[in-house]
Formats: sequence, structure tokens, C-alpha cells
Amino acid sequence: MSSARLTRILRSASFRLPLLYAVLFILSAAVLFVSVYWTATAAMQNDMAAVLRSEAYQLAEVHRRTGLAGLAEQITRRINFRTRGPIFYLLQAPNRRVVVGNLPGMPPVNGAVDFEPQTDLPEPVDGSGERPKLTGFGLTLPDGSFLLVAQDANRLVDMQRAIIRAFAWSGGLTLLLAIAGGALLGTNFLRRIDTITRTSRAIMEGDLAARIPERGTHDEIDQLVASLNAMLARIQQLMDGLRQVSSDIAHDLRTPLGRLRQHLEDARERATTTADYSAATEAAIEEADALLETFSALLRIAQVEAGAQKSAFAPFDVSALLKSLGETYEPVAEDSHHALEVQVEPGAALTGDRQLIAQLVSNLLENALRHTPEGTKVRLALRRQADGFEIEVADNGPGIPAPEHDKVFDRFYRLDRSRSTSGSGLGLAMVKAIAGLHGLAIRLEDAKPGLRVVLQTAR
Repeated sequence: MSSARLTRILRSASFRLPLLYAVLFILSAAVLFVSVYWTATAAMQNDMAAVLRSEAYQLAEVHRRTGLAGLAEQITRRINFRTRGPIFYLLQAPNRRVVVGNLPGMPPVNGAVDFEPQTDLPEPVDGSGERPKLTGFGLTLPDGSFLLVAQDANRLVDMQRAIIRAFAWSGGLTLLLAIAGGALLGTNFLRRIDTITRTSRAIMEGDLAARIPERGTHDEIDQLVASLNAMLARIQQLMDGLRQVSSDIAHDLRTPLGRLRQHLEDARERATTTADYSAATEAAIEEADALLETFSALLRIAQVEAGAQKSAFAPFDVSALLKSLGETYEPVAEDSHHALEVQVEPGAALTGDRQLIAQLVSNLLENALRHTPEGTKVRLALRRQADGFEIEVADNGPGIPAPEHDKVFDRFYRLDRSRSTSGSGLGLAMVKAIAGLHGLAIRLEDAKPGLRVVLQTAR
């Protein structure tokens, strides 16, 4: 592993986090160690003191009943048979002469005492070779003799050392595992980050279809990758749409620009009177107005898709708006020899831009009136539902072939039979943009005969 990669691993959050947890664990273990060490030491000391005190008072009772000789016999028996485990005894006469015991003589001490024998013991305490440390309990008997019962204090030291070793090994092993686990996690984390980096570079170099692979673990990084891929897909969709719009503008605006240029050339080459120049100018102005209207429509679609109008959203009565639009378009339908039927249930409300919703419904009604023959029946309806409402604009005209249902919402897309009528092919694109801004689902259905455009609040 290179030093640069090792440095990246050591600096990665996935390495530092397990290491931090390991340090916190070791600190917690240190607190636990102090507690265990102190508790175990105190418990063993109390246990040893209780055993020695009990042993000393039992022997004092023997002395009371049998005298010094009987006590000496009892101590000898206990030394020989070790009935009470590794306990040391000392019985001294009042003149400090050692009567019996496996401890050297010493000045009398009453109560608990810790000491080191000044001479070697008759038998080794353990095999460590260290000078033994004893803890004992002494009693001065009624006849002036001295009794001492003692145990090896190194047992306590051995227990303390065992506790220290156990915690040292566990702490060291924990730290080692944390470092190894951190390095492993860091390597894995950096590998995934490198994958994201490579994909980002590929996208920056122009490959908008590149995506970051997911592992299927559904962890935080996988969720982040899924969000990034969704964002990249949206960016690609927007870029494709931008390219498509640019291509559509280049193709669909060539004809009106060509007509505008032709009118101007005709005026320059053929016009000889003021009337000729006026006619050519009027034709050019009409073409320019159509171009300006197209560009204005494109700008409005872009603004709607960007969500700029959301700041003006407010609750309004959709039912009242549709009734008003129905009343407005009834004379228009009569003039074009169509029949407009309005069926609007009251009480439907929506939070949005009232003017944009009015434009959406107006575009649908104008399409139905403009692209269907005379005598066609057009229906504007609103039906309330448990979770919202449904708007329908339907007709019994020629309809739209099913394969064309999705295409008609593209900018500048027009059916072959519609190219003889006025329009830029942006009306339904605006409808789709406004519906998306307000969270309305839009779909086209075959009315058999005719076409149904349905707008429905999201469920």
C-alpha cells in the first residue's frame, strides 16, 4: 500500500470514527478497570481479614478450654493437615519463646497486621522467589502468650496483577481491532468514493449517461448513490430536453423566419408603390409577432418548469374558475359551430396559481375547438373525489392515435392534420408544465370516438 493511500485511509472519516469509538471504549474500560480493581481488592482483603479473625478467635477458644499445651497441639495438627488452607501460625509463650508455628518469632501485635518475615519461612509460600509478604491477625491470650494467624498477601497482589493483565490485553486487542477495522472500513469507503469520483469525471467529460453503481446494501452510501443517480438522471433529462428544444427551435422556426425574409426580399425587389410596401410590412410584422409569441411561450414554459411561480401560490376555488371559463368559451364554441357542455361539481379547491390553471384549461379547450370539425361536442367537467378532484376536457372528434399520446406534449410537436391550422405546437407543452408545477397527473384517453384529457390531483 502506497504512503499516499495510507494517508488517505488514516484521514478518512470511516477510519477515524472506529478509532474514536475504540478510544472511548478504552476510556470506559479504564473506568471499569478502576472499579473492578478497587472492588475486588477490597473484597479479597475483607475476606482474608474475616478468615484470619475467625481462625484466631477459634484458637483462642481452644486455649481457654485446654490451655497453652492444648492450643499448641491444635496448631500443630492444623499445620500438618492444612485443614484451613495455606495459613501460617505462630504461638509464643509469655517470654517470647516460640512454642509452635511455621512463622519466626516477632513482637506481639494485636489486631490486623501486614509484615514481611525477617527470616526465611520453614516452607516456601510460592515459587516466585520473591520475599513473601504476609497479612495476619494477632491476639494476646489471657496468660500473656501471643497467637498470630497469617496468610500470604501475595495472593492479593497476584489477583491485582491478573486484573491488570486482563484489562491490558483486552484494551490492546480492542485498539488493534479498531485500527484494523478502521483500515478495512477506510479502504472500502475510499473505494466507493473513488467510484463516485470516476463517475463524476466521466460525466464532466461528456458522458451524461454514466451512473454510480449501487451495491444493494441499502446503507447510507447506497441511499446517497441512489439520490445522486436520480439527480444525474434528471440533469440528463433536462439536458436532452434543452438539446431537443434547441433542435426544435432550429427546425420549426426556420419556416417563419424564411417567410419573413421572403416578404422583405419581395418588398425590396418588387414593391413599387406605398401600398406594396405597406402590405409587405404588414406581412413581416405578422410573422415577427408569431415569432415573438413563440419565444414568449417558450419563456413561459421554462419559467413554469423552473417553479418560479410557486411563490405566488394561494388557495382558490377551482370549481368557480372552471364555471367562469365555461361561460367564457360557450360563445366561442357557438361561433365555431361546436357544442360546449360544462359539468362542474362545486366546492373543489386547489393551492396554486389561479392564472396558470386558467391558462391550462383554456389551452385544452382551444385545442378541442380548433382541431375538431364543426358539429363536434366538447365537454368540460370537474368531478370531486375522496382525495381531490378530476378535471376532464373531452370531445367526440377524430381523436389522437394512441402512439402519439406521449409525443403531443413535446415542444413544437404537431400532428400531420394540424399543420394546416395556426399554432406553434407549444400549447400542450405548456399544459404539461403547469400540471407538473401543481402536482396534477395528466393523461390522454380514447373517448371512442374522440379524445379525453384528464387532470387528476396526485394521490
